[in-house]
Amino acid sequence: MEKRESCGVFGITCNDFSYSVAGMIYNGLMALQHRGQLFTGISTYCNEKIFTYKNRGIVSKVLHPKKLKEFSGNIGIGHVNYGTRGITSLEDAQPFHFSSVENDFSIAINGTISNREAIIKKLRDMGKIITGNSDVELIATLIDTFYGFNEKKNMIDTFKIIFEVLEGAYSGVLLNNDGNIYCFRDPGGYKPLCHGILSLESKKFYIVASESCALDVLGASLIADVKPGEVIKINPVSGISSFQITKSKNTLPCLFEYIYFARPDSIMEGISIADVRYRLGKSLAKNDFFDLEDTIVVPVPDSGRSAAMGYAWEAQLPYQEGLIKNRYVWKLKIDDLREKLNVIKNVVRNKNVILIDDSILSGKTIKEIISMLKAAGVKSVHVRVSAPPIINNCEKNDSFSDRNLLIACRMREMNVKNYVEEIRKYIGADSLKFQTLQGLSQSLGIKKELTCKSCFSTEFQAKLEDEGKKLKLISLKS
Repeated sequence: MEKRESCGVFGITCNDFSYSVAGMIYNGLMALQHRGQLFTGISTYCNEKIFTYKNRGIVSKVLHPKKLKEFSGNIGIGHVNYGTRGITSLEDAQPFHFSSVENDFSIAINGTISNREAIIKKLRDMGKIITGNSDVELIATLIDTFYGFNEKKNMIDTFKIIFEVLEGAYSGVLLNNDGNIYCFRDPGGYKPLCHGILSLESKKFYIVASESCALDVLGASLIADVKPGEVIKINPVSGISSFQITKSKNTLPCLFEYIYFARPDSIMEGISIADVRYRLGKSLAKNDFFDLEDTIVVPVPDSGRSAAMGYAWEAQLPYQEGLIKNRYVWKLKIDDLREKLNVIKNVVRNKNVILIDDSILSGKTIKEIISMLKAAGVKSVHVRVSAPPIINNCEKNDSFSDRNLLIACRMREMNVKNYVEEIRKYIGADSLKFQTLQGLSQSLGIKKELTCKSCFSTEFQAKLEDEGKKLKLISLKS
């Protein structure tokens, strides 16, 4: 089972109304390509109209120069998608263009709505029609519905209701037909979103993106993360207006952004992703010891690289690239791992390999990698994992939603006492150790109670569920 990255969203405005931002949207989405390779889309605002295009494929394939030339406008948003729940057809790809009597907007999100079915039932009771299965259509329909109830016809007031109704993890951008971009982040802060600024001669650009690496590629400066429960209105002339609508008592960003999803050169909540992963590797090594000759540290590319460097430095062992990734393969599902990875035999042959990976989900991928290494002539393979075992599923993370596909979770439910040892046997490693929760919190560098770790801890999940029962239930009103 391969982890599927979260989606990537991007938005930009320019105060020069003759300037076309389509090329900058392309560059921003290229920087976010790791967050999704199934669909790519763009929407721009020009002459009081919104123009949207999306198609199946990576950014360079969908937004090729001939297509980009068709887009004008000094305001726009973009999206890359890996195929979240319900998004399997081009119609449900993003940006999602919504038109009604009162509204015309394009919206792109990164996230999963956990109370989706309850909301759909309420909407249908109100006579609303939902044609697809995507969360983005659901949010767009909610926005149109509550905007219609709003006497002032104010988008900020609409988001106040949206934050009360939606449960789950989400962040996104909305390009409205009034020429403004609205950026929003869920009250829990599970999904990342940041904004920045770029000045080029007389032009001023305001930019929003899932990760700061998309700002870096344009030469923009990072201003801040969008706060949990905050809506930011971006106008190409007046700039940024911030509205702190609500904030959960539990602002709990997803730890897997730091462990796996985000690019290592990104900054989230003021924390360097590369530094976190490096410290995770050092933490693993501090609790480990090898006195075997011919021992090398090898990462599973690409997300295991920073942790492997930290491990090698702390353990004073040689770091070697023993696995090479084919960077030109952009498939969500690869039947043969050899299409994606290849072993450098001369590096690993007759070596004791400490193999560093970011996490283990089903165990199938790491099992095949170990098999490839042993076929190449290694003496032994010792797996070290940056994340603790995933012992719970997560409704807010599509990759971890199915308990049956999580090997540690499944073995715990089967009451396997030493499930780590059973996982070791299954994957064929000579030894196996996971990161500890304490090591994870220390590596992150923020208080452990300020991050979501329900996938790693039954105690933490029970606490969240108990607090959830105490919250006031808010329902849609007809």
